[in-house]
Order: sequence, then structure tokens, then C-alpha cells
Amino acid sequence: MDKKTVAEFFDRCAPWWDKDTLRDEELISTILTNGGIRSGVHVLDVACGTGVLFPDYLKRGAYVTGIDLSAEMVKLAASKYPDISVICGDVEETSFDRQFDCVMVYNAFPHFPDPEKIIAVLAELVKPGGRLSVAHSMSRAALTDHHQRASAVSVDLLHEQELARIFSRWFDVDVIISTDRMYQVAGVRRDGNSHSHGGVSHAHSGGHSHGEAASMEEMLALMKYMVGHNDAHAQELAELADQLSRAGKTRASRRIMDAVADFDAANTRLDSVLQELSEENP
Repeated sequence: MDKKTVAEFFDRCAPWWDKDTLRDEELISTILTNGGIRSGVHVLDVACGTGVLFPDYLKRGAYVTGIDLSAEMVKLAASKYPDISVICGDVEETSFDRQFDCVMVYNAFPHFPDPEKIIAVLAELVKPGGRLSVAHSMSRAALTDHHQRASAVSVDLLHEQELARIFSRWFDVDVIISTDRMYQVAGVRRDGNSHSHGGVSHAHSGGHSHGEAASMEEMLALMKYMVGHNDAHAQELAELADQLSRAGKTRASRRIMDAVADFDAANTRLDSVLQELSEENP
């Protein structure tokens, strides 16, 4: 995917973009809450377009910086919100003079051809303790179908668990959602226990350690990820059981829900261990 082609595509789309944008206020509110958007935080909106989320950030009392590859999109965003700094540029190549409390990629992630690279770049822009969120206000399947008409400027959206795996190198992932209405992966930036290979930072979840404290922190981070990972699988199984029930497959649905209950019980025990270890190692 050529970035010049992406920019030119969205330049052409800019004049009608706002008119054709559909908003689901409930989903947007959920996405922003999961992304940590609240009063006083500094937000970087990556691939901000015409500033679709700008009024939502402002309504919550956040400070906003936007960046987009398309000059025409940026022109419109800046004209509508003159008090917000909107940068025309490639976030993978742009130098910022600060880190941000929150970085949001909304309805844009498939336009970045290398998911591992963009997450590595964005991780460096998030303050320790800050949040990164990748979100879409539609399902992964619906998005794939939508992008069939713009394949030259998009790639398939990653399965949420695969994106969470990439996140987990730098973030404690605490949001993994993929339903028939929305998609979101978000997490909290870890600090101090990562190192760099060729300019890309890696936080280890196993293998060798750099002292007992670092090892324990890494293990706690891995356990927290696994709890979230298990919760997401239980949710997916429950949704499958519901579909089977609606299809008249009651016995199969009940057996799956029994498995979900066992899954939840095991995860509750795992979460209890995590809380106990966290209290012992604040």
C-alpha cells in the first residue's frame, strides 16, 4: 500500500466525508470511555480525518492534537476547529515534542499497512500509564466488506486477539471487544521494563529476566493479559451459544454455556491470584 495513494484517495473523499459519516453516539461514548478520554487528558487523534471525534473530546474536557496524511482532510478539520492543532503528516515519520495521555486510532487502523510498526511507533507516543486505543464503530466483518471497495488503501483488520498480542509487548491490555456492532483493543502503557532492538521497544513476558522485581512485573503483566484474553474468549463462546439457541440448537447452546461457566470460574480464580500477587508486589 503506497502512502501517497492513501493520501490522494482521502483528499478526494474530503469534500463529502462529513455528509456521509454515520454516528452511533452510544458506541462512540463507549469507545472514548474505554480509551481513557476524560477531562484534562492530552489526546493524539491519529488519522483524525475531518475531526469526526474532535467535538466529543472537547465535550469531555480533553486537550486535542490531530494528525492525518490527507491535506484536504486536515484543511477541513482545522477550519472547523481553529483552536485545535491539526498536523498534516505521516505519524510514523513525524517527530513530536511530547508524549500523550491517550492515543486514539478511530475507524482508521486498516489504512496502516504494517500493524506491528504502527503500534511500535504509537507506543513511544504514549506516556507510561497512558492509554492506546484502536477502535471501529462497526464489526470486523462489516469493515472488511466495506473496504472491498477501497482495497488499494486498506488491509484487512487484524483479529482482535492478534492485535492484543502486538499491544501486549508495550501495554497491559484491558479492553478486547469484537461484536457485531464494534471493535476495540486498548491498554495501559507499561514503563521502565522494556528494551530496544533496532529502534523497536520490546517488553518480555517470559524467557530471561533482569532481576527479581522486573521478572515479577512482567509475570503480572502477562497474567493480566491472560485474564482479559480469557474474558474475550468466554464472551465469544456466549455469543455462539446465543446464535445456536436462536437456531433451535438448545442442547448445544446449553453445553456451550456450561463450558462458559467453567471458563468464568477458572478465570475468577486466576484473577484472584493476580489480585493477591499485585497486592504483595505493589
